[in-house]
Amino acid sequence: MRRRRCEQTPDLLSWKPPAVEARFDPARVRAATPQAKVARVLSEALKKDGRSREQIAAALSRELGESVRRDSLDAWASEAREGSNIAAYRLMALAGLLNSKELLNELLDGTGLVVVEKRYAPLITKQLILEQQERLKKMARQCDTDLRRAR
Repeated sequence: MRRRRCEQTPDLLSWKPPAVEARFDPARVRAATPQAKVARVLSEALKKDGRSREQIAAALSRELGESVRRDSLDAWASEAREGSNIAAYRLMALAGLLNSKELLNELLDGTGLVVVEKRYAPLITKQLILEQQERLKKMARQCDTDLRRAR
């Protein structure tokens, strides 16, 4: 007689860890030029946020202490308006306002860098320490080997 699988127990082998690197759907942000990539990524981040562009513009105006209109958001997010690039300080404020790791990760694509949540910083630091400890242990073992040979 075969035992029935418990329906309340999840299948441990089907579990996948959550993605550390937040990204948009690659098909939605693929572009031929870096300028077009910035526009597509901004457009996706604005859509994902859920607020209207007027609301986002008003919040960004408050954040920066300068006037930002919906027209500016539209221009920055338009591939057709090549001369309308967003300034870096505005991009950083917008990324923070939208809480969009995806926006920054897409723009960092190809650099070998990623944006992760600040709460993971201690884990990364710990891993770097463990890796350094391993290098030091290896060096100490090599010194022990050299000492034995020198006797």
